[in-house]
Amino acid sequence: MRTLLLLLLALLGAAAAAQDQPMLRVAGAGHHAAIRALAHDARGELWLTVSEDKTARLWRGRQLQAVLRPPIGAGQEGKLFAGALSPDGRLAALAGWSAGNDIYLFRCADGQLLARIQGQPNVVNQLAFSPDGRLLAVALWGPHGVQLWRGEADWQRPQFAGADNDYADSSYGLAFSPDGRWLASSAHDGRVRLYALGADGLRRQAEQKLGGPLHGLQFAPDSQRLAVGHAELPQVQILRTEGLQPERLLRGTGSGGLSQVVWSPDGAELRAAGSWRQGAGRHGLMRWNRQGQAQGGPQLASDSITELSQLPDGRLAFAAADASWGWLGPDGQLQTQGSARTDYRALAGASLRVSADARQLHWSGWGAQAFEFPAFAWRPPAGELRAAVQGRPGAQLRDWRDSSKPSLNGKPLALEPGEVALSAAVDPQRPRLALGTGWKLRWFDLQGRELWQQDLSAPCFALALSADGRFIVAGLGDGTLRWFRARDGEPLLAFYNEGRAWVAWTPDGRYSAGEGGEALVGWHLNRGADQAAEFLPLARFAERHDDPQAVFAALGGEASARPVTDLREGLRLPPSVQLLGPEPDSRLREPGLALKLQAQDRGGGVDELRLYLNDKLVERLPARGLRRAGSALEAQWQVRLQPGENRLRALALGLDRTESQAAELRLVYDAPPPRPSLHVLTVGVNRYRNAALNLSFSVPDARGVAGLLRQTGARLFERVQVEELHDEQATKAGVLARLQALRQTREDDVVLVYLAGHGDTLKDDWYFVPHELTNPEQPERLAEGGLSSRELAEALRQMPARKVVVLIDACKSGAAAVGFRGLEERRVLAQLSRASGTHLIAATTKEQLASELGQLGHGVFTYALLEGLRGKAAAGGPEVTARKLMVYVEQALPELSKRYRAEEQFPVVNSTGMDFPISLK
Repeated sequence: MRTLLLLLLALLGAAAAAQDQPMLRVAGAGHHAAIRALAHDARGELWLTVSEDKTARLWRGRQLQAVLRPPIGAGQEGKLFAGALSPDGRLAALAGWSAGNDIYLFRCADGQLLARIQGQPNVVNQLAFSPDGRLLAVALWGPHGVQLWRGEADWQRPQFAGADNDYADSSYGLAFSPDGRWLASSAHDGRVRLYALGADGLRRQAEQKLGGPLHGLQFAPDSQRLAVGHAELPQVQILRTEGLQPERLLRGTGSGGLSQVVWSPDGAELRAAGSWRQGAGRHGLMRWNRQGQAQGGPQLASDSITELSQLPDGRLAFAAADASWGWLGPDGQLQTQGSARTDYRALAGASLRVSADARQLHWSGWGAQAFEFPAFAWRPPAGELRAAVQGRPGAQLRDWRDSSKPSLNGKPLALEPGEVALSAAVDPQRPRLALGTGWKLRWFDLQGRELWQQDLSAPCFALALSADGRFIVAGLGDGTLRWFRARDGEPLLAFYNEGRAWVAWTPDGRYSAGEGGEALVGWHLNRGADQAAEFLPLARFAERHDDPQAVFAALGGEASARPVTDLREGLRLPPSVQLLGPEPDSRLREPGLALKLQAQDRGGGVDELRLYLNDKLVERLPARGLRRAGSALEAQWQVRLQPGENRLRALALGLDRTESQAAELRLVYDAPPPRPSLHVLTVGVNRYRNAALNLSFSVPDARGVAGLLRQTGARLFERVQVEELHDEQATKAGVLARLQALRQTREDDVVLVYLAGHGDTLKDDWYFVPHELTNPEQPERLAEGGLSSRELAEALRQMPARKVVVLIDACKSGAAAVGFRGLEERRVLAQLSRASGTHLIAATTKEQLASELGQLGHGVFTYALLEGLRGKAAAGGPEVTARKLMVYVEQALPELSKRYRAEEQFPVVNSTGMDFPISLK
């Protein structure tokens, strides 16, 4: 069905040009739309996958090497349908749907665009390199036939070498003979054509009419025969190369076309696949031996097989419309690289359900977990979640799935030519219905009048309506969920996940993310027709655009007061940065090392350099203090390495605080690692100078953490040093003095800082309220007398210790308990972790309840911490590490808080440092 959709798309006419404005795009671990082409080098080591998601990817085995990004635009502009890899693996050719129908030639070594072949008469369906890599064949949509190009100057100046446009329909199949003498093509006009290759380009030698839409084809290893697949029928035709005389028609059982064909390395067996299936969602292989006996092969994918390729070592490679690819080994073992996106197709038992306000949602493929706003957390579904209905009295919807002719109460609902309906939702209470199609979301009244329509970035496979009538939620083929305002179709919010990693974002680029989800979506920026596009993950914009409150505001929450730039209007490229030093993976005998850093302005200026060692921030260098070396800014970095592995990382920030791509260097210092020491600083304030602020169990909580680590630390650390500050001791000066004393730590030491008391957020800072601050509700007093997250981050940076955990149990003071200020705290506390390169676990509450102290002996947050440190966070291992503790608290705290506080509490967790053990089980 997806193949049919692809063919129908071309009826819509010319594509729009690639756009200059930034575009938000999904960029997960794999492709998120149908893979249309797969290629490999002659040795089967480097792989190329080409997708309708507008990217191509280079792999070694199943390890991603690079993402190739040609210029793209809105809608269909930039979808890739064709790709080829030169036999030596140096060059990747890509093409598909673009305004100029261009062919892009990328250099595989660095992913840069080497050349562009312009001006094809229509969409490019197929590409193929000759066995010697000197020729590139092109198959075109419509009656435009095939072209041949020759690589001059190592393909930097491609030269036209011939064409045949005497075709009656689109060409989809291209194959060079292994001996390099012939080029064959197949087309949907039912004909196979054979060309001789010579100095004068293409010379048609033979033509054979077989009938029906012919698709893929391949020469036998000896170049004497040619196998041709059929787009719609389960059959393969074998022709003799000489004269294209038919030799045998091979038929399979079942339904669907065998459009892709391939020979075994010895030519003894023919394999075919395509839309042919052994059952719903079961697409596999058909095989024939020399005698023409057919046998079904293993299942390969859940959607049509779009490419087959035979490797010299006997592996059979495939790609599929479900965005998966892989290979079948000679031993029958299947290796698959699937898409990690959520598949919202209406497979058996699939359903999308949402709460009445669309703030909680559940997809059947997520198992027992739903996602909830504003908790920004996975949790078991709570309350009534409603799935879409496709009819009710007075609203009889027919032919709405996989149909170009849906109807309502017997009247057709108008669609564009080639547009196919895929999903529908009828409002049970209001006279409205939504229809999702291959590229649009449409909103109708019950008379069939269209109220609005919205273009989509991918097919709409699932729909749900909020019971309050405000939102339409759409599940798209790119793995995203999209919220639209029912009143006028305005896009409000998007959500994407891969497993538990998630990210939600608004159209202007503000976002919230968890478990690394900020790397899964980003801004695609075209850099002109002759350059590869730039991709900037959302994580690069964290300092200004990580904004949970703005995300929640899209669903009716309190609006964020923070002014931010709308990144759709344009963005400036952040700087580039280089880290110059020894060769990567060098083994050094001395710990001292001098490195050089260079930052290059690429349009957005240079504001600051940041230097990390084993993920902890160790240096911040303002640009105004750097010397200029030509067009670059330059700095020296004196670093002291730790025994063993050292991961060095440099970042440059632009004037708008957008981060550069990191420059990284791995080095090994050959020295025996010393046994580390543990340094603990706990701060708890129950009694404030202003008695109205007094709390109940900040001090017991702080003593509990200090006591447990003092007791258990000796088993793991050479020395345990614990400093405690309580009540009158916990002044701002006192806390800062203890933090400054930790500058005496060693690089291998572990530092744990625990803060319990009042805390509050002011603009872009979080403040811990010390004992002497009497009026924290007054912003000027809080800014002057509170311990800010900036001061805390700087103190952490100055510590030589690279392994740092910060634990914060903060009760909000005064007016801070009003509204949705907790979302602001999520933002600034996560920024504290990012800015210092440390692990952070924090929880904030409106008040402390005596019931927690009476039943647990501690507040629920500290109780969860202590239980984790005692061993429950070890996850079956012998030790509790920083990241294991984060995972445990994140899972345990909501359940504990609901039990003892009657409402769920969700911690802020953020990890930017290296993992390390804190306690033993």
